[in-house]
Amino acid sequence: GGGAGGCGAEGGGASGGGVEELPPLGLVAQLRPVAAQLRLGVGLQALQQLVGINTIMYYSTPILRQAFFSGAVSEEERAFVIWLSAPVACGQLVGCIVGMLLIDRVGRRPLVLSSLALCALSLALQGANFWVDHTYCGGELGGGADDDALPPS
Repeated sequence: GGGAGGCGAEGGGASGGGVEELPPLGLVAQLRPVAAQLRLGVGLQALQQLVGINTIMYYSTPILRQAFFSGAVSEEERAFVIWLSAPVACGQLVGCIVGMLLIDRVGRRPLVLSSLALCALSLALQGANFWVDHTYCGGELGGGADDDALPPS
């Protein structure tokens, strides 16, 4: 008779180790076993936001419009620029697919570090392009109302 009584005492008692019971600890104490993974995940998400690629994707159409056309843009030119922004979005899709295919072969860490380096390089080149354009070419790429407010160089 001890087997049946033992199972009932372990599974359903108030002091037993049932799954539905949580220790009387705060949320921070409950997250302590996964603190390193949580910091890594939050850090990667913050890095993704701070690197600025979402801004580039969001403003790809105005950036391309300013790169190809100065002044007023006709409807035909606007449609052309919108079609030019499609390869930018497709490039992001291709990058995601390549990353999915490589993640198990190469590993997460090398993939994250290499993509971070390439993203930083591309953003630095784009920033240098805007700086050169504004400094030496009259600022047509960054054109708009704000350029009139800048002091002459």
